[in-house]
Amino acid sequence: MENNNEMLNEHEAQGAPEMHAQSENDPEAASEDYRGSDGTRSGEISELYAQLEMMKSELTTAKVRTALLLLGVAKEKLEDGTSLAVGLCSTGKTPEEAAAEIVSAYPHLKAVQRKIPQFSAASSGSDDGFSAIRKIFSGR
Repeated sequence: MENNNEMLNEHEAQGAPEMHAQSENDPEAASEDYRGSDGTRSGEISELYAQLEMMKSELTTAKVRTALLLLGVAKEKLEDGTSLAVGLCSTGKTPEEAAAEIVSAYPHLKAVQRKIPQFSAASSGSDDGFSAIRKIFSGR
């Protein structure tokens, strides 16, 4: 048993310089040969980091959009407000703080609140047009 372990150690020691020589000549091969402690390649790790950064960006954008909508930004102007607020988030502000700052700096992004006209019909007797409807609902 000890002989087998000794032979493996010798073989590993002999193979290691070859690996270093190959990695010095070809950096691409070196990055493919490198494996992390969990068995993933460094290329896979960098791809995962890129995906993580993309997901963080999408999450920040979604939070900014939600904050802008809650603050009353018009749907038509949401893209403009989002691009401005995401830029502020990169400076260290939270999405809510960035959205509030954008809405206060650019009030024209808010949706216009219009008054809805209200009509009322005054009852002026039995021939006002509504008397027949009132009779139906009054049970006469």
